[in-house]
Amino acid sequence: MLRLKAELDVSRLHDLAGILSAHAISEAWRRTLRKTGNWIKTHVARQLAGASKVPQRVIKQRIYFFLRSQREGKVWLGLNPLAARRLGRARQTAKGVTVGRHRFPGAWTMRYRDPLGVYRRTGNYRSVKRLIVTDSKERWVKQRREAYEEVMVPWDAVAERVFRQVAAQAEQRLLTILEQELRWELRKAGA
Repeated sequence: MLRLKAELDVSRLHDLAGILSAHAISEAWRRTLRKTGNWIKTHVARQLAGASKVPQRVIKQRIYFFLRSQREGKVWLGLNPLAARRLGRARQTAKGVTVGRHRFPGAWTMRYRDPLGVYRRTGNYRSVKRLIVTDSKERWVKQRREAYEEVMVPWDAVAERVFRQVAAQAEQRLLTILEQELRWELRKAGA
């Protein structure tokens, strides 16, 4: 899990906050956290989509913002590998499967069982016993099946790098939004 904490220098905003009540300052801070969290979500999705060739709609489903309390917020990004089916429509080609801007050589789609999934062989064989019933006979037949698995796309290294870049920019953005919100509270108070 990636944890980032920010220490902010708010001395330039101290004179703005001196006139306001404690309730007005806490409301401005709550709005600042929410707006900064949404800004982080947007910029992580935008930069990560460009770096990893994963559609923004898929990334946005894995980013959440929580207001943990009146004083702190949390942005969560799920880093588990993505199933190839989530990247777009799978197209079977002569060499494998193409999904969105990704190619998976040697992969295939199961046309009838799971038409959206993309699979590849794992190389492990397993034996399967099947009961075959004909007109008057029942018999067990042992078949060898090669195991397969759904194709997954790892993206955690790229996501962590992008998340750190956006977090570095977020401190400046937080101060900018906080200044705007404190000025708004001053305007509301009539000062």
